[in-house]
Amino acid sequence: MKRKLKAVWELTRAEHGLMYGFGVLIGIVIAGGSSYAVAILGFLIALFIQAGTFALNDYCDLDLDIANRRTDRPLVRGELRKEAALLIACFATALGIIFAIVLAIIINSLILLLLALILAALGILYDIKMKAFLAISNIYIAVTMAVPFIFGGLIAGGVDTSLLVLSSIAFLAGFGREVMKDIADVKGDALRDIKSVARIYGVEKAKTITVFSYSLAVILSVIPFFLVNTSYHFNLAYILVILVADALFLHVCVKLRKKDVNYYFLRKETLIAIAIGLIAFVSGALVPL
Repeated sequence: MKRKLKAVWELTRAEHGLMYGFGVLIGIVIAGGSSYAVAILGFLIALFIQAGTFALNDYCDLDLDIANRRTDRPLVRGELRKEAALLIACFATALGIIFAIVLAIIINSLILLLLALILAALGILYDIKMKAFLAISNIYIAVTMAVPFIFGGLIAGGVDTSLLVLSSIAFLAGFGREVMKDIADVKGDALRDIKSVARIYGVEKAKTITVFSYSLAVILSVIPFFLVNTSYHFNLAYILVILVADALFLHVCVKLRKKDVNYYFLRKETLIAIAIGLIAFVSGALVPL
C-alpha cells in the first residue's frame, strides 16, 4: 500500500502541487486574508488541477521517459499502469474544477472559475500538444508557477505590487527550471520532435538563458525590500530569508557553467530555493522586523 501511495505521489508530483497550493495561500495572506473555508478551497483547486496535469503528462510521455531513462517516474518503473495514470489525471482534474465551482459560488466570482478552467484546459493542451512548439511548454510551466499568487490575491480581493513582483520571480524561476530540464532531456525530446530551446539553439545557449532567468529573479527579489507602504519595506524578516534563496539560485548559475552538470540535483536545489523564497514572502507579510 505504501509503495502504491508513493507511486501516486510521484506521478502527480504532489510536492509541486502542495507548493502551488501554498502559493495560493501566500497570495491570500499578502492581499489581506480571507475565511479559512475559502482559503482551503483555493489551496485544493491548485493542488488537484496541477496533480491532474502532472499525471496526464506521465501518461502522454511514457515512451519519451523510457528513452530518457526517467526511473524517477513510476510508470517507467512499472509501479503503476498507464491506464491508472489516466484515471488519476481525470479524477484529480475533475476534483479541482468542482472545488473551483464551489469557490465561485461562495464568493460570487466568475473570474476565478474561468481562470481555473483555463488553467485546466491549458494543462491538457500542454500534455497532448504544446510541448512540440518552441519554448511554449517552458512558458506554460512558468505561468503555472506565477498564477497561484495572483489567484490567491484575487480570492482576497486584490493584487498589489508585492504580489506582482512575487509572481514575476516565480515565472522567471519556473522558466529557468524548465529550460534546464530540457537540457537534461534533449536526447529523448528528439524522439517526439519536441522543439525545446536546448534542441533548437544548443545546450550552451540554453544554459545561458537559464542563468539569465535565475539572475533576473534574484534581482527582482530585492525590490520588495524597498517598496514603501508595504510590510516588506526595510523588513529584515524578508530580506534575510530571501538572500538564502538568492544564494542557492546563484550557486546553480555557477554550477551550470561547468562541463559535468547533474541537472537532476540542480533542479532539486532550485526547488528548495523556491520554497525558501516563499517562506521569505510569508515572513515579510506577517513578521515586522
